[in-house]
Amino acid sequence: MMRAFRSGAILLVLVTAPVAQAQEPIEIGSRLELLVDDYLIASMSGGAHLQLHQPTRREVVFRTDAPWEGNASAYQSIVKDGDLYRIYYRSLHYQHGGGPAEALADHPWYLCVAESRDGIHWERPEVGLFEFGGSRANNIVMTPESVAEIGGDPAHSATFLDTNPACPPAERYKTIILGSKPQTGLYVLVSPDGYRWSVKSTTPCVTEGAFDSQNLAFWDPTIGAYREYHRGFRDDIRDIMTAVSPDITQFPAPQWLAYPEAPTEHLYTNQIGPYYRAPHILMGFPMRYTDRGWSLPVLDWPGLEERLARARHSRRFGTAVTDAVFMTSRDGVTFRRWPEAFIRPGPRREGSWVYGDNFVFWGMIETASDLGDAPNEISLYATEHYWEGVYTEFRRYTLRVDGFVSATAPRSGGELVTKPLVFSGGSLALNLATSGAGGVEVEVQEADGTPIPGYELQDCPEIRADSLAHIVRWEGGGDLRPLTGKPVRLRFVLRDADLYAFQFVPYQPDPEVPTEVAVSILPPRNPDRGPFVIMEDDFSRVQAGTSPTGDDLDPTAAAPGASGWRIAEGEPDRVQVLNDDPPGSGRAGANAYLRLERRDESMEQGGLAWIALSPQDIADSDRGLIEVWARIWVPSTNQSRVEIDGYGDEPGEWQQRAFHVRIAGNGAVSYYRAEENVIPGLRCPPDSWQDVHLLAHLATGTFDLTVDGQTVTGLPFATDGVHRVRCLTIGPNSGSTALLVDSIRVSATPR
Repeated sequence: MMRAFRSGAILLVLVTAPVAQAQEPIEIGSRLELLVDDYLIASMSGGAHLQLHQPTRREVVFRTDAPWEGNASAYQSIVKDGDLYRIYYRSLHYQHGGGPAEALADHPWYLCVAESRDGIHWERPEVGLFEFGGSRANNIVMTPESVAEIGGDPAHSATFLDTNPACPPAERYKTIILGSKPQTGLYVLVSPDGYRWSVKSTTPCVTEGAFDSQNLAFWDPTIGAYREYHRGFRDDIRDIMTAVSPDITQFPAPQWLAYPEAPTEHLYTNQIGPYYRAPHILMGFPMRYTDRGWSLPVLDWPGLEERLARARHSRRFGTAVTDAVFMTSRDGVTFRRWPEAFIRPGPRREGSWVYGDNFVFWGMIETASDLGDAPNEISLYATEHYWEGVYTEFRRYTLRVDGFVSATAPRSGGELVTKPLVFSGGSLALNLATSGAGGVEVEVQEADGTPIPGYELQDCPEIRADSLAHIVRWEGGGDLRPLTGKPVRLRFVLRDADLYAFQFVPYQPDPEVPTEVAVSILPPRNPDRGPFVIMEDDFSRVQAGTSPTGDDLDPTAAAPGASGWRIAEGEPDRVQVLNDDPPGSGRAGANAYLRLERRDESMEQGGLAWIALSPQDIADSDRGLIEVWARIWVPSTNQSRVEIDGYGDEPGEWQQRAFHVRIAGNGAVSYYRAEENVIPGLRCPPDSWQDVHLLAHLATGTFDLTVDGQTVTGLPFATDGVHRVRCLTIGPNSGSTALLVDSIRVSATPR
């Protein structure tokens, strides 16, 4: 079917046809689902698309400037142990980076640790295990001698906290390390405290591959087994291999990762692990290696002198550059890899655009936002200033929680529809960010795409928020418990908005509405209700005058929550019930009428009357018929047009325009849709009482109009996607204009 949604002055029509053949629903239960891939997406249309987000550069949090460290620190691992954070990093120095690098002497390759309580301020603990320069006052936790049993290389290692429920306490810290005894491969080290290490097995757990990189393993709670990822060369391209085993000391033959539709590129590292909030999604941040040789633009890169010095040892040391990319997987083998950089080489004119920079550490943590009361952020870390000088810098980057990729759309709008899902829970929480003028609307559908009553798009007030877990509420409330366990689709309409993730959570009761706040919450429809009158008035029950006066002569306003008049009078003489006959004569007659005049006031200030519908009347007329009968008088002296308009908004708002009828002082009748459209064949003679009949078909968004006995059918609403009327406006459309209303009747027929 064809669906349409509002988008300012632009109309986007989207094809969202019901699925021709049934799709097996995806069981998501109550897990958090990030929109990092198209796994759950059936269609996107309009301006909607998936957008990769780059993290924000923050401060340098650490420099490897101790005498036992150096300028080639890499292969960092981040471990969270309770409220303590640790970074394990190699201390290594290259003197062949140029003149500044020669200030520090070469030394053996070590593994060191830095610690932090907040992820921002890091320090070296004095572990006191190994001597350097005659002192044990250092943070070295591994030396070549300490792992000589396996020919271990502390500079090529990855450390993690083993979350396997069966892991012995003495082995809860593990390191995957490159070793050469008895054969080259990956070995497993274990530790109870992350400081003191022992060899778990003298037999390598992986032997097939090239291991001159950071090779890693971890416990995957989703499959209840260990995964390992390591370097290999596929057709001379640096690439990634993987294997799965319940026993970390022995893995089967590895297989290559697959990246459908991604270009072939050198991936120096992999940095893969379960996302801590949604462990069924694996995330990787490979360091991408690119070398196109010497060119004039390369000569403009920072640090030319050091670049030339490195190139004397190997040309690629001067011409290669590394950045970071982002990829995700749900099976651990096939990854959606974004071709655009997650972290670019950067704007710095010193210590950047270097082979070895932008290496993203393995692991991420949550840190406090520098905005104070804003939610926590994700902190990631990456290397800078590699090779040059006597230290490497650790740069912190921040990203919104779950904010790696979003479904986004511009102000003109876009739409995303999921595949059929089966969930558990009672409320829908969204991680989203919108502008003040944009928003997100949500519809819950049957598996075949049929909207579910009570959860339709028009039932969802547009969400304008920036929240990690905004609870979606429809006008009947946000209770999704009746749908749990049933196949459903979610339809998201986005305008100037980003949707990062969603999750079905335990039922969250609707908030209490303060008595001074008017919030539209529609009750359930009354299925037994037949045609009904919303409001009828001939103004005979109101005190009338013979000419405009400062006295209040307004029609009777409806009680709160009931259908009836809402008056914006401004000055008291702008909206009055009069009985002069003929109008303007000042002579009292038998007939009362409503006079509405707008001089130089705005619509909000006066001269306009609204007919507001009660919540029950709105619910019962939804997608039904609305009829308006009015007997009106349009003065020929009017400088502008008068209006009979319907809105899907509350009185005083003009966003969801339904039928819009305009009548000018010369008798021309028009309707509004992006611009004024004169209706041929219709005319309302001025300066006389005329009958107007309007029949609005809310399901189709069209209306029929009869004026002075002539009828035109099938006129379009001003905005597509509006299928209910909350209020009507009667009165002048602009200044120096008046409208007289002898009687009016508004009725509805449910459908």
